[in-house]
Amino acid sequence: MPEFDYVLELLEAKGWYLYRGIPHAKMPEVIAQGKAGSIEPNVFYHLLPATSHDKDVDEVHEAARYAARMHAMPLYKDPENQGNVSGVFISEGEFNFVATSNSIAFDIGARSIIEKAIQFNLSNYNIFFFESIEEVGSFLKERDIAPQRPSELPSQLRWTYVSRDADPTSVAIYPENPGRVLFRGQTKRYVPCLPTAVRGIGIESRELREVSEPNQARLMVNLIKTSWFVQLLQETAAAQWFTKKRIFLDEAAVAQHYGLPTGYIDLTQSFEVASFFACCRYDPARKNWTAVADGEGVVYAVDWTALPPGGMIHPINLQAFPRPSEQWGWTCELRLGDDFDKLPFVMKLIFKQNLAASQRILAQFSEGSNLFPEDPLAELAQAITAATILPLAIAEELALDLISDPKGKPGATVEEIFALVQKFDGVTIAEGATIPGWERINAALTEVWDKKKENFPSGVGFHVVRTLRESRQSGQTESGAESPPG
Repeated sequence: MPEFDYVLELLEAKGWYLYRGIPHAKMPEVIAQGKAGSIEPNVFYHLLPATSHDKDVDEVHEAARYAARMHAMPLYKDPENQGNVSGVFISEGEFNFVATSNSIAFDIGARSIIEKAIQFNLSNYNIFFFESIEEVGSFLKERDIAPQRPSELPSQLRWTYVSRDADPTSVAIYPENPGRVLFRGQTKRYVPCLPTAVRGIGIESRELREVSEPNQARLMVNLIKTSWFVQLLQETAAAQWFTKKRIFLDEAAVAQHYGLPTGYIDLTQSFEVASFFACCRYDPARKNWTAVADGEGVVYAVDWTALPPGGMIHPINLQAFPRPSEQWGWTCELRLGDDFDKLPFVMKLIFKQNLAASQRILAQFSEGSNLFPEDPLAELAQAITAATILPLAIAEELALDLISDPKGKPGATVEEIFALVQKFDGVTIAEGATIPGWERINAALTEVWDKKKENFPSGVGFHVVRTLRESRQSGQTESGAESPPG
């Protein structure tokens, strides 16, 4: 009997897992055993969407329901056969795709034919392959997913004031008429694709107490540094102006766009911006962006309008700081253990890199300076990221939050958490920890804001919309569009 490990590899590359069937068992029992590690004859294997946690019944069911709703369950189609595929079955002499109407059979020894059938005739789950980044753009254009570009006319608004459901006394400066699809570009597909706060920790655990102690320490240090950035950000003149004017400022999302470790994944309204990050790589030694010449890049696409309102995806809104606005930034907040690459609503558009295309995109964004303008806040972010002495007050606040969280460190003491952090991550927690040059950085931020605030905000209008509660009842705003999340 031939080996069929190659089938598992090809199916996973297309976004599918096989699950060994259990006679007379219900699907939760089938899923709970996990994806198949091999294929045996005379056993039926269910074909289901690949997920972050293949043994998590709820997660697999959610992915399968989403695939069915989007008409994306496995489909086999060639010139002679077509049908929805429910699984795989190997008899003594045949390899079969079990379809709705009939099985599609191949000679068991015809490996090259089976490989081609999987590669070219079986549908993908949320994965598409292209020869170039230009082909990705054409694919999106054909589906009327228009690139997001800055308004060319002064009369065209980019931002809109909206009242926030979370706090009706404040407003957010929300993107005007955002496209239904958001993007993320990477020069390489990383599986798992994780937020910066948990990179290197993995996806095996959903609760902090289940994570190894070294990784607990790493995560806690990341959270302390981000909280420190947020605290200092709140001291800036721009942030204080936002507070006075009752305009919502998402400090954690700003932190994400300045490279602080958070639980967020960056997204953008603009396919062009995503293309830059998919085709250009930052060289930290030379401190510049370079065009990528070879390999495979990926553009992730997310139809955020198909998700429940007020969920995990949010715009950063107009802020007083350059990077999020120039990058048309949004965020996707993940739970511990989530893999962005395997979320059911995330489409992978994988393409072959090309030096000429990458150079064109690099030039389009002025070698990256359009997206990363000179900004004193970036210096603050770099200083905090490199810090080894962390402030006691912020560390204590984090420790108390983790102790009170059932999925955090219940039963631990503040002293135990401090000892864990200092033992495994080479940092010190000290009262009065400071950032060298903070006064100078803050003064520079104030100078920048003083020049900017006279014309801030610009390109903003008012929209009469229903509240989130009202829109849930009717499904529409007064203008007929979906109400933006607060």
